Amino acid sequence: MADDAKAIKRISCVHNDGRGRSVFSHREVELAGSAERMLSEQVSAVNFRLRTSDASYASSFHVAGDPTLLIILSGTLRIVLRDGDSCDFSAGEMFVAEDYLAEGETFDDNIHGHRAEVVGGSPLSALHLKLERR
Repeated sequence: MADDAKAIKRISCVHNDGRGRSVFSHREVELAGSAERMLSEQVSAVNFRLRTSDASYASSFHVAGDPTLLIILSGTLRIVLRDGDSCDFSAGEMFVAEDYLAEGETFDDNIHGHRAEVVGGSPLSALHLKLERR
């Protein structure tokens, strides 16, 4: 079969809107190949960490230190923004946390960041893949 199939994979993101607020958006990654196997271009990464959190885990508001791709292996993680908007990510889903502060900006606990909480009653297992160092 010819290698001429193309598709777009949408990856959710939490990023800084340029005014200091964390917002949801999407990245699009092009996949190419054949109907049997489609791949994106290689993306460099710095390192990875494995994570577990118990079923009652809830963080305070914070920002990403470096752009990080989180892949949920089991459980469900809810990301909540300051405006109350939220998104749940479950096993097999992924998102990029990249809502870091601009250089020289100081974290304001009334404006910046997102918080995370494990929902659904099951522990969380995830892979954190740091995409770059800022």
